[in-house]
Amino acid sequence: METRRRITEEDLLITETLIAESYGQLKQSVFQAPSRACRSAYQTARQHPCATAGAAIVAGVALYGIFKMVTSSPSSQGAAGGAGSCLKTDTGRPDLMQQMLPVLIPLVAPYIGSFIQKYLGKILSGERG
Repeated sequence: METRRRITEEDLLITETLIAESYGQLKQSVFQAPSRACRSAYQTARQHPCATAGAAIVAGVALYGIFKMVTSSPSSQGAAGGAGSCLKTDTGRPDLMQQMLPVLIPLVAPYIGSFIQKYLGKILSGERG
């Protein structure tokens, strides 16, 4: 049989201190996680503004499509009412992309212009990368 050392009060205090430090670090990590995630997203958006704008546009269009699909009624899809009901769907309603495009182009144009300017500057200066 192994001989074990007896647990002393000092051992308990050291263990208690280590657990308290570990819990404090865990608590700090939990509180810092959202800011670290936002900081990472902010840095990515700052480094790649065109890609961020494109992703936001695609996400918006996808969400709109899902919302439209979920909220549409079965009668507007032509399921009931025969062949005549297919002809009367959304004739007076303008397309969302036609409404969004004039608003989005002025927002994205400066970023695209800056990207092209930097790219052409690198090409003309002979820099590779």
